[in-house]
Amino acid sequence: MDDREVKFTYSGILTRKNKKIICVRFERAGKSGTDYAEGQIPECKIEKQNGFTPEEVRQMEEYLKTEKDHIIQEARKLNNIKNLLS
Repeated sequence: MDDREVKFTYSGILTRKNKKIICVRFERAGKSGTDYAEGQIPECKIEKQNGFTPEEVRQMEEYLKTEKDHIIQEARKLNNIKNLLS
């Protein structure tokens, strides 16, 4: 990827169409706005993106596959915190 900082964020565990997912987003300052890529775990696929190259998208999907278990653990913690505050 290029040398601009890429921020990675993710949701807690969500239920959509009776399926548990985690929404993920990569973003960076682009030349004409914000570059972004959005996808889901467990599929580890980028579904929507703007400003990233095909190679960068491939690298993001590989990152999601490699870090999937860790991201799921962290997303569960977000759900636990949300439940404590409810």
